Formats: sequence, structure tokens, C-alpha cells
Amino acid sequence: MPGTCRDRRRCLDHLWFDVTHHGERYRMPVNDFAVPRMAAGQQRPVESLEEARDWERRFIGEIKGGRDPRVSPMPKVEPLHAEHVAGFLDAYFERYLEPAGIRSLNSAAGRIKALKGHFGDLPIKALEDPDIVNGFKTRSEYAHRVKIATLHKALAILRAAIRWGQAQTPPLIDKSPFHRFGVRLNKKAETTRDRRVSRAEEKRLLDAALTMNTWQHSYVGPLLHDRLIGALELCCRLGEMLLIQNKRVDWDTHTIGIPGETTKDRENRRIPFDPDGRLAAILHRRGALGPEAYVFGTEAGERIASFKSSWESLLMLANGYDCKRAKAGARVDRAKLRQIDLQLARPPPRGRLSAPGRRGGHPDDPADAGARERQQTQRYLNVTDEELRRGLEISWKRRTLRAVGGGTNA
Repeated sequence: MPGTCRDRRRCLDHLWFDVTHHGERYRMPVNDFAVPRMAAGQQRPVESLEEARDWERRFIGEIKGGRDPRVSPMPKVEPLHAEHVAGFLDAYFERYLEPAGIRSLNSAAGRIKALKGHFGDLPIKALEDPDIVNGFKTRSEYAHRVKIATLHKALAILRAAIRWGQAQTPPLIDKSPFHRFGVRLNKKAETTRDRRVSRAEEKRLLDAALTMNTWQHSYVGPLLHDRLIGALELCCRLGEMLLIQNKRVDWDTHTIGIPGETTKDRENRRIPFDPDGRLAAILHRRGALGPEAYVFGTEAGERIASFKSSWESLLMLANGYDCKRAKAGARVDRAKLRQIDLQLARPPPRGRLSAPGRRGGHPDDPADAGARERQQTQRYLNVTDEELRRGLEISWKRRTLRAVGGGTNA
């Protein structure tokens, strides 16, 4: 380019390769081809015609070899030299999970930290022994501290890392301990805890939420009450619920749109709601904040990522415990929380809130349990919005009649 090169002899940016092979033309600048193929740390522009001719021969060789030279080669990955599990797991995270751009990268990092805390100093080959891995599953401090579903997620990360290690050249691990006679993940144990909360328990939670409309709780009571009703009525994942905006509420079909970009399975869904129910009252009220406002966000409609602190306080109050914290920012009594053992989660078709005990309907309302079970099951079927709405009207009307007779907390 004129005016940009002081040494015309070494100014070769204007050179292009131009080769036609089997009727297809391959044309690109010399440096665009040569520089990415130079050794790491030695990349520089081509400096002579002789060097350009050498690269031209390689350019033609790639074409004849069936490769498109216009596509930059993948960078060479240095072989992994990890002797212990800690380095192996770090490499798996840096070389596989981070480039994959998974949405739950922070969660994966936390589980890998737990795995390193237990296995970190062991040689990589120790992971081939099922007894060692089962020791983490049954006897580790992490296993006693978390719920079984969380433990299984950490073991799933370990299983995926081992498979990645087996695929390396040369393999870092020869065999996996995850097999029929080795380490097994009992998925059924994750769902034995699911049941509906009783009407009495639901009322205690809602009443306790309203008592939190004080300065000690940052006047979060009414918002927490709305979020709890949202969790009870929508039966979607908590993260999906917190991302619902007013513009997703369709009052013509009485459905709420859940865009695929916010869901775990990346699929769009529409959740019906009762136009005369308690959730509809919340949607009407929050709709005044504008289409971009978040239904279950702040008082002004701004998005929140979590309300874990207020939820823990609610659990303590609803069960008659003191929710004071030892210091600002600390958690409430962890032993009491484990005793209560209730969490907000997306339930299976038979449940709403996740809590210990048997699965099934409300113990004090068997008829309603069947209606709600059909309601939840229909949400996972491939039916039209109109068919689903007509089916749900049965349970909505039944609930309305019962509310007239005895009243509900709305």
C-alpha cells in the first residue's frame, strides 16, 4: 500500500495467491495464509519473494490434498502433563468447559472445586478405582453437606471429565469407574423427596411472607408473597420465572410465554394461567409497570437474579423459628433449614414445591390432587393452546367453587 512501507524490498503485503484447481478458484493474500501456519511465537509477515514461493508450494499442496487453504488451521494444543487429579480437572475446565461456553459455567466451577478438595492430591489413575470414587459419594464431607441431586451433578462432572481424559492422545485414563459394577448414580433417589405441600403449609408460607413487610426485612413481604404465588401457580424453573416480563403475558389466550433463550432445554413454551385466579391479579397489577418490566422483579420492575436470603427468612418464620443472623450477610441457622428441608424448584408433573415425604396430592384434598396432576401433565404434552386451556378450566372452576365455600389465601 503506498505510503505505508519504507522498505519496498520487504513490503510484500500486496502479494496474493491465485490458483485454479478442478474449476474452483482459490485466491487469498500471502500473509493471510502463511502467518496462521507459522510456529507459535514466531509469527510475522512474509519478508521475501523466495519465502512467498515456499508458501505457495504449501498453498498448492493443501489444495491438492483436498483441504481449503482459505480456512485457518486449528491451533495446536500442547499435550497435557498433569500428574494429579487437581491439574487434570483444571485442564478439563480450561480446555473443554470454558471453550464450550456452557451457561452453567460457574456452577461447574463450584463442583470441580468440590471434586478437587476430595481427589486433588491423588494421581489421575486413582480415578479408575470405583471404591475411591464411591468414597466421595458416600463418605465425603461434601456428600453429607449437599442434597443427593447436587452430589449427582458433581459426579456427572467427574464422569464427563474422565471421558474427556480417555479421549486425549495419549489417553490420561484407561477405564472409567462409572459402570454397572462400579459407581452408579441412583437417579430415583432424587425424586423420592417430591410431594405437594399441604394447604396448611402453603398458607403458613403466604402468611409469613406478609409479616415481612417491615424495615427489618427491607419491606420485601408483598414481593415475596407474589413470587411464592408465582412459583405455586406456574410450576416452572425458578430462573425462568424470574425472567418473565410483562410483554410475555398474553391476555387473549391467558398464557405466559417462556422464550427458549431462558430455558434449560432451549425450547419455547407457553404456560396457561387462570384468568380469574390469584396469579392473574398479580399480572394485572404488575402490568402497570410497562412491557419491559419483570413480573417477579423489584418493586420498580427491575430484574433480580435470586431471593435466597429472603426465602430462608421466610422458611424460618413460617415454621416458628427466629430468623436473626449472627452478622450482616450471614445465613440463618443452617441446622434449622435442613430440618425444614423445603426449597423452591421446578417440580415434576405431580408436584409443586419440593419437600421431603411421599409423592402425590394434597393429603387434605384428594380430589384436587387428581385435577392438578392432570393440569401439570398437560403442560408437558404436545397439545394446542386452546385444547390445553379447555382442559385446565376444569381445575380452575373446581378451585373457584372451593374458594367460595372456604376461602383461600390470595
